[in-house]
Amino acid sequence: MNIKNISKLTLLAIVITVFFSSLSFAGSGKATIVVSATVMAKISQSTIHQEPLINITQGDLKKGFIEIPSGTILQIKTNSRNGYALFFEGNNELFKEVIVTDKGRTVTLSPYGGFVHQPYSGSNIEVKDLSYRLQLKEDIQPGTYPFPFRVNASLL
Repeated sequence: MNIKNISKLTLLAIVITVFFSSLSFAGSGKATIVVSATVMAKISQSTIHQEPLINITQGDLKKGFIEIPSGTILQIKTNSRNGYALFFEGNNELFKEVIVTDKGRTVTLSPYGGFVHQPYSGSNIEVKDLSYRLQLKEDIQPGTYPFPFRVNASLL
């Protein structure tokens, strides 16, 4: 910076200071400023683990179900005080119903999916370790099949 620019900046600073200090002498000498902010709700999700396939055996057919412990593990972070929903999206003809368990909480879904409300648990990262019990239809054959659901966290 050269001297002319420094002089101009100094002069500008003096003018601004005089202007604002003169405002403080006018009127009561007190001012109130109200500031408000709205924090937009957001959510982020990372998939730590997702079973890609399920293997149905003759023994599973005899039991009538297959269990998949820790079939989906997600990391979720949200600032929404309303919580969020886990959406299970599926389209299969293999199962009568799907039972999802997370930390002792059990929910029964249709074979096509559904959603489960999750309460706000603070702004920390939350790990969802989802286990499944898939109730098999009678006409299913033993074999390897794609995992029946995609799981996504979304704001309500």
